[in-house]
Parts: sequence; C-alpha cells; structure tokens
Amino acid sequence: MPEQNEKIFSVLSLFSGGGLLDLGFINNGFQIEEALEINESFIQGYNYAIDNYLKNSSNFFVHTKKIMHKQILQGKDVSDKKIQISMGKRLKGITGLIGGPPCQDYSVGGKNEGVEGSRGKLIFSYLNLVKRTHPKFLFFENVEGLYKNKTHRVSFLALCNELESLGYILWYDIVNPLSYGLPQDRPRIIVVGFRKGIVRRLLAGGFIFSMDNALLKTTDNDNFIFKWPKVQFENVKISVDWPGMWDFGTGEDRISFIPREYEKLQVNYAFNGLNDTTPNQLDRFNPKSNKFSVISEGDTRRKSFKRLHRFRYSPTVAYGNNEVHLHPTEPRRISVREALRLQTVPDEYVLPSDITLSTKYKIISNGVPSKQAELIASEIRKTLIRYQDITGDEI
Repeated sequence: MPEQNEKIFSVLSLFSGGGLLDLGFINNGFQIEEALEINESFIQGYNYAIDNYLKNSSNFFVHTKKIMHKQILQGKDVSDKKIQISMGKRLKGITGLIGGPPCQDYSVGGKNEGVEGSRGKLIFSYLNLVKRTHPKFLFFENVEGLYKNKTHRVSFLALCNELESLGYILWYDIVNPLSYGLPQDRPRIIVVGFRKGIVRRLLAGGFIFSMDNALLKTTDNDNFIFKWPKVQFENVKISVDWPGMWDFGTGEDRISFIPREYEKLQVNYAFNGLNDTTPNQLDRFNPKSNKFSVISEGDTRRKSFKRLHRFRYSPTVAYGNNEVHLHPTEPRRISVREALRLQTVPDEYVLPSDITLSTKYKIISNGVPSKQAELIASEIRKTLIRYQDITGDEI
C-alpha cells in the first residue's frame, strides 16, 4: 500500500451506540478520536466489542496498529451545551464528524413526532457540533422517513440549508444495503458533506463535480470529487422472483431457485458457517410462545414475529418495541450473532456476556450495516486523499 494511502484521519463519532458505523470508518483508516454515547450499557458494549475487534481483525489499518481504541470513559449527552462547547474547544478542525441521531421520532414504526420529539430534536445537537468543531467532512444517517415524510422533510432540508450556510457542499440520497449486495432491506437517508474549499480545490484540479445521484451510483469513472459506491443491484426487490411463504418446518429439503448472482442477499448466505462456538451465537431468548412454531417461513407481514426466509433478504433489522424476528427453520428468535451478520458486522466484533440480551439487540437495531458504512467511508477517503495530493495540506 502506498505511503499516502496509509494516512490516518481523525473523526468524532456522535450517537455512537455499539460502534457499528464506526467499524466502517475504522476499516478505512479513520481514527475515532472520541465517541459520544449517553447509554451506559451501550458504552459497555462499545468498549468491549471494539476492543475485541481491534485485537483480532486482519484489516490493514487494524492489524498494523495504525488505529487505536480510545475507550468511552463516561456517558455524554450530545445535547448538553457544556459538552458541545468542550468538544468544540478540543476537536476544532477535526477531519470528520459522523453519526445519526436516534431515529424513532422520524420512523413510521416510531412515535413520528419529528423535531418536536425528544429524540428528533437531536438533529439540532448534530448541527451544533458541526458549528463548533467545523470538520473537513461530515456524515449523517437517519431513517428514510426524515426525507420521505413531507412534514419531516421540511426539518431535513432546513438542516441541509444550515450545513450549507456553514460552508459545506452536500450530497444526499436514499441508500439501501440491498443495492450493494448486502442481505437487508434498510433504506436510509445518507448525507455526505465536504467543506467548500476542498470541493473547489478538487474542481480546479480537474476532478468532476456532479450532484446526479443516479450517475454517481452507477459510473465507472473514478474522477468525481465525490461519488457513491457503485451499486450492484437496482430494483432488486421487484426484479427478482423471490419465493413466497412456506409452511414452517416443511421446506428443509428445498433449495434456492434464485440466480446465483443474488445469493449474497439471502439470509442463508449471511448465516453460513455459524455454529455454537461462534461468539454471540448462543445469545438468544428461549422461546415461550406457540407463535415460534406456527408462523410460516417468509411471513414478514406483521410488525412483530416476522419469520425470515432462507432464500430471501431480511427485512429491516429492528428489534425494539417488542419486534421479534424468527429463525427461518428453527422455532426460536434469531441469535445476537445472526442479527449481527444481517448488519454485516464482522465476527471479530463480540458483544460482552455481562450486558442483557435486550441491550445487545438494541445495539444491533440502532446501528447501521457496517459494510455499507465501509463502502461510503472508502469514497470519502478517496476525496480526502486526492485533496492532500493536490495541495500537500494535512487534513
């Protein structure tokens, strides 16, 4: 790897949860200088799991010890002005700021209170941290309802306008991990922004500026100032003849008839190789309801007690508010490791035994697909490296 590509960039992580988003950036050489999280159980999970990952991963930046684990020492409320002022003083000019405020107030399955909700207001905390730290780039993630709901969209566009007034050029779009060959239907609004000075310098250096998301998701031209990772599949939910519901326990000898190119989207593919010795695989609730034995394989019509289908992709990984996802062929909930696999989290990330199962499932539900984060972080890294190459500036 060329010396310039070994460069480490510093990042502040907000609303960090268990660090599933952080993993994607860590794998691209982004040092998490500080992670802010208020939930003490999530912090316990974050510190243990990230530490285990950094000790065992074969990722270049990790195994060469270019990335350090800076533990979360105490819970911090991102909305606290004193915390915001302190972060601004210590991390002014940091390379990046990443995070997504809790999404329940913008989610169809949540309270839908928008910016009036206690969690919805946290998008303003995100904005205030951008104002105080003025990072070179920013990454923001939330449910698609923040953009698709007409009422919430007003708040989202207001946030974007504020960020642009602070000197950022933004790219945003609805992104679904299915498009990247990942086994979960989880559409989210993603925002990536760079300081205008970085964009202008790259434009002067001959790189191409475009806001055409369709182009930026499909082009093979790598000379754009920023582009989205290239999609592998388009409209895969409707373009493939996915199998319907099967009576539970009757399809053990069935095989997938889906073309091999879509195999990576299937739940079976995600669960491949798991056994009782895989970390967190035995972490699961004991079945107590008869629903575990009667719901058909692939019946995901209800909010809770959805049974996954071996040969289809998973619905959105969300296990809060009594939502339960069932194993395709066994009368039980999916395990913590199976849920992590659906979130494309590497097996070296291990949640500790001394936090509750409910906490583990919440950490997973509140996170992002790590491989999708990694793909986007890779494109962000390209932009930063190119800017350094042209200007010689350290960022």
